[in-house]
Amino acid sequence: MTARRALTASILSLISVVALAAPKRAAVDDRPTATVLCYHIVEAPAAPRMHIDRETFRQQLRYLEMTGYNVVPLRHVYEYATGKRASLPKNAVVITIDDGWRSTYTEAFPELQKRKFPFTVFIYPNIIGQTSNALSWAQIREMAAAGVDVQSHALTHPYLTKRKHRSMTDEAYATWLRNELAESRRILEKQAGKKVQFLAYPYGDYDNRVALAAAKAGYLAALTCDFGRVKKDSDPLKMRRFVIDDKMDFTTFRRYMGATPLQLAEMTPKPGIELDPGITTISAKIPGFQSLDPKSVGMALLSLGAATPYAYDARSGEITLTLRDALSTLKAKYHRAVVWATDLKTGKRVEATWVFRLPDPNAPDKALPAVTPARVIASTVPAAHTGGSPKR
Repeated sequence: MTARRALTASILSLISVVALAAPKRAAVDDRPTATVLCYHIVEAPAAPRMHIDRETFRQQLRYLEMTGYNVVPLRHVYEYATGKRASLPKNAVVITIDDGWRSTYTEAFPELQKRKFPFTVFIYPNIIGQTSNALSWAQIREMAAAGVDVQSHALTHPYLTKRKHRSMTDEAYATWLRNELAESRRILEKQAGKKVQFLAYPYGDYDNRVALAAAKAGYLAALTCDFGRVKKDSDPLKMRRFVIDDKMDFTTFRRYMGATPLQLAEMTPKPGIELDPGITTISAKIPGFQSLDPKSVGMALLSLGAATPYAYDARSGEITLTLRDALSTLKAKYHRAVVWATDLKTGKRVEATWVFRLPDPNAPDKALPAVTPARVIASTVPAAHTGGSPKR
């Protein structure tokens, strides 16, 4: 018996040692983050590099507007990163547009203003008025007067690091860099009539020396082209962004925004199938609805261009959007529905989307394929709620 007790004590001691030696799980950082988007040109005639077409731009804005994102001013994110602001709204997004192309005024400005989205334009003064595709100072002043945040993209849009200017002496390079940063601020403040305190590094080219020079030139923050989100305690002179161009499809855009996959079932209408003329609702069931925050579940039809009331039943995981009169406003052939929610365990956004067709009003009547009803998932979750436009 004594031997058995000794053996038991040894085993318990070993278990204690192993438990103490096991690495602790890293704490999950659930503090808010911000996604900063970087655009350049919208709907350019020659479709140059860093361009996206008009409809893609509008689709991305509708997505942000209708599916629970919050577009905030760049200054708020800077203040949050540096501890001057306590928090940010969930799913915070900043919109920035670089360079100073005319499409900023003709394409982006009207769409953003219509949605009351704040945004920042980073301009390099040497392009203004130099080409028919560039902004004019009058257009910049008009946007600034309307509340658009006008900031610096250096004076001539050069590479700023010393490795790109090897022929310069250190002294000549320091003088040149100081002029690029300071003269841009001076001109923009004079023309726009607002303080210029933020910089976007041209081409995303920077190093510690450039960041220090930016701070000495009076900039509070600077933005890179390094992919990633801005967090609490992020270096304000090395704030990250996501660059948007025509190589990015809608799935990639949503992933950059932080969406992870959500499984759907029993979608009506089914993906790729025509909407039955007698149906006036869009619906789906969420098989894993028990893992979601029921108050976070939402649904939108992006082609409507405005939020439409939806209803979510937390007892069955079914979500329904009723079109009613809105059905007559749908002119396009294809339409995209989006369902989103927040995962209770991780706090992350989950999302699913599918595309369906509207019938051609001029086509002859035809029978649609029969749909076999799927099994209804039972649940003991007691509540149901209705919703509309997510709070922004």
